[in-house]
Amino acid sequence: MSVKIILGLILALVLACGSSATSTPSGGNAPTAVSGGKSQPTAMPQATEAPTEAPTGGTVYSTELKIMVGDLGSERFDVGYSLGLAGDLNYGRIMHGFLISDNAQREMVPGIATAWNLSEDGLTWTFTIREGVKWQDGTELTPEDVQWTFQHLFGPQAKDFIIAPSALRMSRQAGGIELNGRDVSLTSTIPSPEIANVLSEVGTGWYHLMPARAELNNSDDEVAYDKDPIGAGPMRLVNHVRASSMTFERFDDFYYQPANGFPEDKRIPFDTVTLFLVPEESTRVAAIRAGDADLAPVSLAARSQLESGGGRLVFGSEGNYVWAPLMGCWADANFSCAKKEFRQALAYAIDKELIRDKLYGGPEVFRVKGFGAVTPSTMGYSTDLDPYPFDPDKARELMVAAGYPGGEGADKVVLHTWESTSMPFQTEAAQLVGEFWRRELGLEVEVRVGNPSSIRGDWADGKLNGEIIWRDNETRRDAASIANALYADPANSIRLTEDPVIQAKAQAAVRIADDDERTIALAELFKVVRDEAYEIGVGYVNIPWGVGSRIDNWEPLPLAPNPSGLHTMTLK
Repeated sequence: MSVKIILGLILALVLACGSSATSTPSGGNAPTAVSGGKSQPTAMPQATEAPTEAPTGGTVYSTELKIMVGDLGSERFDVGYSLGLAGDLNYGRIMHGFLISDNAQREMVPGIATAWNLSEDGLTWTFTIREGVKWQDGTELTPEDVQWTFQHLFGPQAKDFIIAPSALRMSRQAGGIELNGRDVSLTSTIPSPEIANVLSEVGTGWYHLMPARAELNNSDDEVAYDKDPIGAGPMRLVNHVRASSMTFERFDDFYYQPANGFPEDKRIPFDTVTLFLVPEESTRVAAIRAGDADLAPVSLAARSQLESGGGRLVFGSEGNYVWAPLMGCWADANFSCAKKEFRQALAYAIDKELIRDKLYGGPEVFRVKGFGAVTPSTMGYSTDLDPYPFDPDKARELMVAAGYPGGEGADKVVLHTWESTSMPFQTEAAQLVGEFWRRELGLEVEVRVGNPSSIRGDWADGKLNGEIIWRDNETRRDAASIANALYADPANSIRLTEDPVIQAKAQAAVRIADDDERTIALAELFKVVRDEAYEIGVGYVNIPWGVGSRIDNWEPLPLAPNPSGLHTMTLK
């Protein structure tokens, strides 16, 4: 049955039941989706290439791992020129190396930096750079390379060139970058305890290191780097067909391996890995069934097709969340969304359990938990932050309190979204939400499906003030960075409030250096902004990955929307 037919049936259910419609919870205590594991025996075993021994030990398969993804983002290889779209993570995490690595629990562990520390005043991070790390061209990664990367991305001049959101903020707050032996320090003008997280593999972006160049920001150099990028990650790019594919070769000298004293080998055990851009899910599923792909994001509806072809689903737990911020409502007091009661009414009018059960198929994929970026694995989460319940009567009472009984006199609600490859049914869910608001609140609603880069750019430029976005976003351990952007930074173009009390509370919380104290302060902040309904809490997705029949074991990392944990993959 097609998605359009399914959506039509759900909409018919909503219209038929009206405001009295309630959904039956399908197991709030259902077990969390499995995040990986070995395959079960299938009726269609396939021969695989014989494994060989890596130069310093470990199995390497003399074959190509084929991954189909629905998005390759900007297809730039310097994070400074990425808007942070999820598609960039698909390749950025494969080819680049990071100062701070992570473990299976997504905790920060030493990477290219052997140690890092924050000064008592919270202004200066110092990173000690490991000896012996190699770039993919065989040259040694030096502290000077790290210093250059910091200057390129975060120096005071960077804000005039780069577009990456966290880098822009850090450039505006730049206080100095210094080199002292193998120590490289990065100073901000305000306390920034979240910087280590931003620069780690635990972070939501891909703030990687690059070899030093003669100039910090030169357009010709950037073009040359995109044509022949050099990183310090587990795979080196060897072929790039724009809007089609990227092929990588294994980098045997990738630093994170037992021979260098690390507890595990994070080298990817395949000679080559190719990412194919395939936007259509049906094509990705057919390729896995035919043995033409090994891994691809799919939806729960593909399970039977995959299993009949010898494949299976593996879930990446807390892979991403539904982010529904109300954009720039502070810009005009006459906006309907400038009123707290109106914002709360929108949240109460969404039947999130119906979306979970009828669209996503239940809690195996979708969980109605958390508030925006704060999911159960995030520092500061508590059940107090879970989404507003579906309560259409309360929603209508709030509309009356806001001065819009039955939706009369309210602004038309414009809801922006896009086709997502890591969040199944994103546009369909947005259409359902629009129908809830029409049916329960009497609002005029327009759902606009557009281009993610354009929508993000328009939001940053203030062109979408008073409107709403329904999109996927990356889950995270530490939400201080996004709290800073949305609530603490009065100069950030995507801030959600100009309330000085909330901004002061947010600034105090995100600048606390002690992790435990910051977690407590952030938890209190999140409760305040949840009550204000600057964002609509909806839930998060355990990403379903289609896995081909020749894959024996794969353990994707939690809190990762991209193909992660590839070093754990084995063949039958």
